[in-house]
Amino acid sequence: MLNVGIIGFGLSGRVFHGPLISAQPQLNLFAIASSRKQEVTDAYPKALCLDCEALINHSDIDIVVIASPNSLHAEQAEQAMLAGKHVIVEKPLAISSEQCLQLQQIAEQTGKCLSVFHNRRWDSDFLTISQLLANQSLGKIHSYSAHFHRYRPVVKQRWKELDPQGGGVLYDLGAHLIDQALSLFGKPDKLWAHLDTQRDGAKTPDCFDLHLIYPDKKVQLSCNSLMVEPGPRFQIHGSKGSYAKWGMDPQEQQLAAGLSANSASFGQDTNRSEIHLAGQALLHKSLIKGNYLAFYDNFVNAVAKGEALCVSAQQASDVIALIELATLSHQQQTIYSLN
Repeated sequence: MLNVGIIGFGLSGRVFHGPLISAQPQLNLFAIASSRKQEVTDAYPKALCLDCEALINHSDIDIVVIASPNSLHAEQAEQAMLAGKHVIVEKPLAISSEQCLQLQQIAEQTGKCLSVFHNRRWDSDFLTISQLLANQSLGKIHSYSAHFHRYRPVVKQRWKELDPQGGGVLYDLGAHLIDQALSLFGKPDKLWAHLDTQRDGAKTPDCFDLHLIYPDKKVQLSCNSLMVEPGPRFQIHGSKGSYAKWGMDPQEQQLAAGLSANSASFGQDTNRSEIHLAGQALLHKSLIKGNYLAFYDNFVNAVAKGEALCVSAQQASDVIALIELATLSHQQQTIYSLN
């Protein structure tokens, strides 16, 4: 049994990490560091409620999960690894490539596992898309678009929407979209980006349009906080056919509602999913069951058995590098080359 401590009990720690850790049979949620002490006690009465420093240095804790504001990720991950802990960081890994490199070096020096919670690789729709592409069901892919549109017209008073250091939708939802695209297609040759603050009172970008340019395909990733009817979440076109998916993977809502990740219905996505192959009728495409718990299963095996991490620190660093280049592309109003 591996003891886990979580730093932070906001949306990430409360909805994602706490329930998933509790569902993994080889993990024990030992402690939580948060100012929301009563919420912690109500949700996990057996877990210790510690301050951040005490949690990081507690001799009985094996794994530290960092679910604090983005600007604190690098510092806390470094402290935890130097204290002898394996570390999971809520995405993004850090807010700069320099910080990412430093964390990778510390992980190598200490021999500790360092991974990032890019859980959207285990969304039902993304698993389905990955299978379609692996099987070449759509032929040679030439166009891919994915979005994270929502309708949230009022700016919330929280760090994700107010903090200029790592706040905004590009670091938040954009990190997921970029990670998914890199997982499917690798690094692009060039990129172009436009960022915007559309809502009244917005302090950080609440909208972006990011184009990843490959020699043989175009990839468009976007997010808008004022989209009432977003349309298909994914659209993919290839030489043999097209695929489209509407709606969100249900796992976040299921976890928030208290459904265990071990439930038979967990991860089942019934949203509209269609495949249209050349010369054939439009068909419903069944979705692979989503499975966020797979991330934690892999991390446990990495710690206990030396299994390779599904989400490496280098992969997470590549996401940050593209976020930085996207920001430069927007500022300079130019296509940016990665070569």
